[in-house]
Amino acid sequence: MVTTSFRSSRAVRQMSLVARWYYTGMAIVMLAISIVGFMPSIVHPGGRRAPLTLLAAAHGMVFFAWILLFLVQSLLVAFQRVGWHRRLGLTSVFLLALIIPLSYATTVDMVRRGFDLSGDQRVDSQSQLKGELDAPNASVFNFFGLLAFVMLAIAAICYRSRPEIHKRLMLFANIELMGPPITHLIGHFSRLALTPPMVLVPFALFLLTGVARDYLVDKRIHPLTTGLAIGMFASFPLQGVVIGPSAAWHNFVAWLAR
Repeated sequence: MVTTSFRSSRAVRQMSLVARWYYTGMAIVMLAISIVGFMPSIVHPGGRRAPLTLLAAAHGMVFFAWILLFLVQSLLVAFQRVGWHRRLGLTSVFLLALIIPLSYATTVDMVRRGFDLSGDQRVDSQSQLKGELDAPNASVFNFFGLLAFVMLAIAAICYRSRPEIHKRLMLFANIELMGPPITHLIGHFSRLALTPPMVLVPFALFLLTGVARDYLVDKRIHPLTTGLAIGMFASFPLQGVVIGPSAAWHNFVAWLAR
């Protein structure tokens, strides 16, 4: 009886730790992947295909600031500083207003140049001949990712008075941003084929952590978590297999680039 009681109390403590620190842990992982993914081509620019432009630098700084804000906000909630969390949340509106035009302009610039600036993603005008993504194909993930992120982030801000919805929307909004960092990170390993399925695996792991968190902490999976996880996972192959390679998408991207 004593052993059972001890195990039960230990499980409760573990679940309490998951409930308190899950979002902070996710923010740290996201920040680490972003740094490891993007930093090498900045610190050692010898492998870059083009100099780092002011546009790309501004986009990177705002992106980093957003993930850093997610970390700070998660820490404030973990330490029960909800008042500070709400006041600092106004910063997200300002950053969101910067992310939208910068992300759009950066993606269009990538399409115009025909290759990625860093050289990490191995995307150029000859990529299709090698069975890899070309710039218009690759751009589908950036454009759709930006659209999904904006919709989720705005919804999260609108539902800020309902924590159970707000935190899930904000979590999945940030997961949506992880596609490019994961792609750059994988691109550093020349022996790994940089293909959509290769990127989908770590992306899916992010989605699964949200599902696991709900199951472990709440003993049930929230309907919003289920819907977002399934929707985001299903949209990935839809973008890469159906939309990206289509002539209609290529024509659309060419029109945007003009």
